[in-house]
Amino acid sequence: MKHLVDIHVDRCIGCTRCMRVCPTEAIRIKNEKALLIKERCIFCGNCILNCHKSAYKVYSDSFANLNKHKVNVVILPSAIYGMTKNMKELGGIYQILYDYGFDEVFDLSGVVELLSQKITEYIKQSDKTYILSQCPTVIRLIQLKYPSLLSNLLPFDFPYEIGAKIARKKLSQKYQIKEEDIGISYISECLSNFIAIKEGLGKKKSNVDYVFLFNDLFRNSIDSDQINTSVAKNGIQFSKAGGFEYLSNKNEVLSVDGVKELDEILERIYLNRLDNVKLVEAYSCIGGCVGGNFTIENTFVAKWKVNQFHQTIDESIEYVNQFRHVLNSRDWMFTSEVEALSPYKLSENINQSIVKMNQINQILKQLPNIDCCACGSPSCRALAEDVVNHEKTLDDCYILKRGDET
Repeated sequence: MKHLVDIHVDRCIGCTRCMRVCPTEAIRIKNEKALLIKERCIFCGNCILNCHKSAYKVYSDSFANLNKHKVNVVILPSAIYGMTKNMKELGGIYQILYDYGFDEVFDLSGVVELLSQKITEYIKQSDKTYILSQCPTVIRLIQLKYPSLLSNLLPFDFPYEIGAKIARKKLSQKYQIKEEDIGISYISECLSNFIAIKEGLGKKKSNVDYVFLFNDLFRNSIDSDQINTSVAKNGIQFSKAGGFEYLSNKNEVLSVDGVKELDEILERIYLNRLDNVKLVEAYSCIGGCVGGNFTIENTFVAKWKVNQFHQTIDESIEYVNQFRHVLNSRDWMFTSEVEALSPYKLSENINQSIVKMNQINQILKQLPNIDCCACGSPSCRALAEDVVNHEKTLDDCYILKRGDET
């Protein structure tokens, strides 16, 4: 992913902070520098948040790309409501985006409200426990660790992908131009959505053309502006964890946010230890999308602002209904199957895998099993695996080496 996420070797000091917080052991320290194992990465962004040297660099697209299109529309992330308390402040955000050169700003709240209605109808079809599919990191974690739960994933596409399809159709009619002449941009609130757009999770190619980072475009202070905007009252609740739980008023919706907590809930579903839950509303970021790693507001303040904004506006059924029949039912779904991933396989050959597993277990008996991370691997088990794969040696274990010296 070096074209998307790069590690500044001059800034990285090999401190192991990023490696310690990685939930899938996708980072190693080698020659005092962090190395990212792409196949194991779930795009949670914990490494970026915890790096005190700002060694991780994410490359957004260039504004020069907007010149390729006759009309440019930018899709607002739902996390934007964690920055605003009223419509005037939202108008100020619109003005900032117009100043950047966008012709149209597309709000997702109406799309999300419709999506929630479709999901509510869909989960009535079965008694299984469904898992919300709006967070790419949730999907990636299931692909890596709980592939048997892929059938529990809702098949609905990400809101920004659905919004991109709707925006392209509506603006094509408005400006009387071809759909391909419209450039679609998204302001990503997190690494998860950023990578999903760039790599096409759930589809061969994203409907979004360009991605910009939330914290590159906005700052904490937003000026108010009298710009005519419309918002779906219930739709903005989904910018934070608990949106479905809040609107359903039923005990059959379980809301969970945070990678560690999410992992525990997925394990319970896998072990059939979660009864009477129809939908798990899952987000990898604490607080939901308003807690994304590219947002600029404190997560808890952002949740408060969402509630404040929700109280200041009225329901707008007409605004929501304008998106209802733009797409057919299939356009709301993923276009390709989400498949299981196997980045932890020791070998393509089953016999070689068994041999390697036995070697790992034997090496693990020699190691101190205290997971100090001083070796540059996230655990003693990971070091044993790295030794078997000839990535490291037992000499990398600081405890063993010190014992030998004494």
